[in-house]
Amino acid sequence: MLRKNIEFMSRKVFSCKQLLVRKSALFINGPKASETFVFVTPHVDIPELIKQKSIIQEQLENRQANIDFQKVENLWAIYEELKKQKSDYDKKKTEISQQLGKLVKSEPDSDVTKKYKIQSDLVKENIKKLKVPLWSAEEAVMLEVLKLPNSLHAKTPLKEYQVIHSHSTTPNNDIDHLTIGREKNLINFKKNENYYLTGDAAIFELGAKFYFNNVLRNSKFIQFSNPDFAKSVIVEGCGEDHTDPDATFILHHNEDTKVNPDGRLHLTGGASLCSFFAYHAKNVLFAKALPLNYFSMGRQYIPSPTEEDSLFHVSQASVVQIFNVTKDAKECDVSLDRIIGILKDAYTELGYHYRIGFVPAHELALWESLRVVVEMYSSSMKKYVNVAEISVSGDFISKRLMFTYTENKESKFPHIISGTILNVPKLLACVLEQDSEFSIPDMFRIENWSMKS
Repeated sequence: MLRKNIEFMSRKVFSCKQLLVRKSALFINGPKASETFVFVTPHVDIPELIKQKSIIQEQLENRQANIDFQKVENLWAIYEELKKQKSDYDKKKTEISQQLGKLVKSEPDSDVTKKYKIQSDLVKENIKKLKVPLWSAEEAVMLEVLKLPNSLHAKTPLKEYQVIHSHSTTPNNDIDHLTIGREKNLINFKKNENYYLTGDAAIFELGAKFYFNNVLRNSKFIQFSNPDFAKSVIVEGCGEDHTDPDATFILHHNEDTKVNPDGRLHLTGGASLCSFFAYHAKNVLFAKALPLNYFSMGRQYIPSPTEEDSLFHVSQASVVQIFNVTKDAKECDVSLDRIIGILKDAYTELGYHYRIGFVPAHELALWESLRVVVEMYSSSMKKYVNVAEISVSGDFISKRLMFTYTENKESKFPHIISGTILNVPKLLACVLEQDSEFSIPDMFRIENWSMKS
């Protein structure tokens, strides 16, 4: 009865037409592998995931994720049954070939030989017919598994935002940064996709980047140069929807030609997680090279989530991005504490009110295990705004993009911490709203600009 149900479901769900539809830039199988170059093969242990079903379901509830893990189980059962059928046919084909090989030599024209030839043709036909539903079943289960979010870190709060550090007191103002910026000729704001910082605001931007550059260099971080563009496979590997125009800026062809939606470029900026993984995907390191402490200064491009004019929502920003690579979860936690300490010292020295906290589970992105945010208070919005955020992704993205290191002749997946430790537009907006007189912090002034070697 189970076999009949599986056969019915496979015929109903996995048709040839469905197989021809492109669904993922990250996972490519079957006939698509001959059409599209396979950059990486994500590492996924589905049987192990099924063993952890209760834990995964609990975490899905904590994330308030609308994902049915039972669907993964059902699809995996279909795939396993189809794979077993193919294995049985392959075994049968081998047995028949062995018998046929003997008969062809001794009785080439006998009825028994003809019988075995017919059986061989039938088995080959059955194997051929199984390929399409087998490929489709594999694709279907993998696509569902790739939707599963990262495991939650032990420090991630399940319900509410958790403050772990606070400096100074909340400003008691009722002013808007754009109004101040325009009055003082600091901001020439057209729209969220088009704005300019002028005068002291431009000095503030450069000074802030130099300041954090020196902070990171003094903390043994190495400056890294990244591309502004990333391929679809990298975007999807980093947990984003590569087909969603609200997630990244997608470059389209101007020519009237057929474009593969899974092979496009995305404008992410050189200071982004995708740009770091554009370099590290399918890369193999020696264990002795870890940990890695990198940072990049540059642009970050993210489509604006709203039509409201504000430096809080601009689609391009000058930022400083970090990328930390460690061997395992234990070393990752040590690095996290160190990075939080760096953030505390750097932002406390600026003298403004800020707080640091952990974001609750339901606000995390698919790829995040934990997110730490540095927030400053916005007088215009009457709420806190992220001016920096650090995310722990563990080995989640490493497994998706085959980033490994070797130790004792074994391949292992490193753990990643990444994030924006400075977002200039957001920081400037909060500073303007905390002090309408606006004066450039001493450490941002031109005489303090330097990039230590």
